[in-house]
Amino acid sequence: MLSPPLPEIFTKVSLKIDHATLKHLKPSTLEGKTVNVEQKDCYFVASGSFKEVEDIFMTCKTGQTPHDKYSVSKSHASAGLGPAQSDSFTQIEPVEVDETVLYYITEKKSMEFEKIKRNSVSIKQSKRHVTFSSPTGENIHAQFAREQFITLYQKTATGLQTRTYNLDPKNIKYYSAEFPELLINTSKDKRGVTLTGSFISLERFEAFLNGTKKRSWQHQTLNKTKDYGTPYKQPEAQEKTIDQAKEETCPICLDTIKKLECKVLPKCKHCFCNDCLKRAFQLKPACPICGEIYGDLTGTQPKRGTMTVTKDNSSLPGYEKYGTIVINYYLPSGLQGAEHPNPGKPYQGASRIAYLPDSAEGRKVLKLLERAFNQRLTFTIGCSSTTGMNNVVTWNDIHHKTSRSGGPTHYGYPDPDYLKRVQDELKAKGIY
Repeated sequence: MLSPPLPEIFTKVSLKIDHATLKHLKPSTLEGKTVNVEQKDCYFVASGSFKEVEDIFMTCKTGQTPHDKYSVSKSHASAGLGPAQSDSFTQIEPVEVDETVLYYITEKKSMEFEKIKRNSVSIKQSKRHVTFSSPTGENIHAQFAREQFITLYQKTATGLQTRTYNLDPKNIKYYSAEFPELLINTSKDKRGVTLTGSFISLERFEAFLNGTKKRSWQHQTLNKTKDYGTPYKQPEAQEKTIDQAKEETCPICLDTIKKLECKVLPKCKHCFCNDCLKRAFQLKPACPICGEIYGDLTGTQPKRGTMTVTKDNSSLPGYEKYGTIVINYYLPSGLQGAEHPNPGKPYQGASRIAYLPDSAEGRKVLKLLERAFNQRLTFTIGCSSTTGMNNVVTWNDIHHKTSRSGGPTHYGYPDPDYLKRVQDELKAKGIY
């Protein structure tokens, strides 16, 4: 049984191509594609879906003549998650990851992960970071692999949950065979099992334990989702009434939905048993199938804290025409709540400063960051990736520029794609 894949978070990416490379592209390369090619001063920009732009990039790379060997390598590929580095860069910014999410990807999405390693890209993993490099010295390959990985990582992390059950660890092989999409391990106390997967998969596992469902549903679901690597495509908008939905099967409990217990989500039109959807929304106000956000997400940022905004007349590299927005975050130390890793134990607070250009787009991002802070999404409590200390306030997957200069490898400017990138990260949390 495989759960329907989450939608693509980054719906549009771009590839910068120089004139010499574009001349060698066959006309058939762009046939049947919705890619838009726009001419700039000394290069072209191809924009479209991630898959289509990736195909063009690979065609550029494999179809070059010998004297054009490095033409694409000096181009700029952007997927909204980090500036592509040219060959003059010797370092690709590592990706900070959650250990559980990374383990799930390597174990359950190994085919997609291995695919990212093509073009002789070297990927090194640690508990908190994934680093990309290219032995050939062509960093564009490593950068492109990095952005593919981040897309895969965020799609996976958005719907991942972990639950612990008081079950005999001796049955792990049996449970894993029945639920291959779940990551099942012995719990920390060695007395039970810990399951990691999507909300729907975990709900079906509980129904399976209760003996309320037939095993045949596993094969029926598998046939509906043959290609797990294919992004979920939202069906065309259509009105669905309760009467039309009542004969359908609830994707969570797999029972036929009763008319009086049916809930049709207004935006995506997916329908569920009312009680099943209530349980799902208690964890996250999003459709369990496609990830469409309903309402506001609330994070685990400590409730006490301030976000203060000031401005000065100095400019940031790359934004010389504008002043600077300075954001001061302050979260005092305190005791962890029920939603934190170690309830009742003390945590160490933090002070952080971040910078935005005082441009129209910079002010737009500021408003989004203010919403994220008010929804307790900017910070969380965990282990610091820089000091290794536990029970401290840390960033929570919304990247900030904490330095005025130094470029992306030093969390500073210039970084021409940062404002778009952080908006994509916020959009994945329902803030846009």
